[in-house]
Amino acid sequence: MTLATLLRHVGVDVPRYVTVDGRIVLDSAVAEARAPMALAPHRFHAGDDPSPSRNAFDSAWWNVEPDARAADEIAMRMHFPSFVLLDDDGDYAWAGELNTGRGRFGILAMPQTDHSLPSIVPRHRGLGRNEGKRCRKPPHIYTTGNLCVAATAHWNANSHTTATAVAWAAHWFAAYAEWRMNGQWPTEGYGAVA
Repeated sequence: MTLATLLRHVGVDVPRYVTVDGRIVLDSAVAEARAPMALAPHRFHAGDDPSPSRNAFDSAWWNVEPDARAADEIAMRMHFPSFVLLDDDGDYAWAGELNTGRGRFGILAMPQTDHSLPSIVPRHRGLGRNEGKRCRKPPHIYTTGNLCVAATAHWNANSHTTATAVAWAAHWFAAYAEWRMNGQWPTEGYGAVA
């Protein structure tokens, strides 16, 4: 049981922050020293990947809404400065590595053309937990192998940025690292989400 889980059982909600290197921290003083991003409420799940097709770049929000794209780029550079912008031929994505303190995980964050929840593609596609002669897939992963960092209903295109989805991915990997050690997924998400 984590300290945050224990405190939650006695009625204390501990805010979580994601630092620029992708660590989940609970102490706001530590978080402030590392330029934190407060973790937006979200809930992990799994199943079919709801991401729309990426083939319509001409009408993609990042190509027709320059202010929204600028805000997205600023948020990513502020909260995840080690990530690299990939913007070839009208596409738009970010590649980088998250360090949970229990492992480093490479991802590709791919915003959707319709400004819905970005796809989070893990660099290592064989995520799982060795259990004897078999490898069990983690919960909260889509059938495509992409991470389910939140329900699509938790995404708010007006206030969330790609950095929000990357922070959720850091939270997902922190939970994944704990699941790999003990077989128990420690959280279903964060905040007041159903």
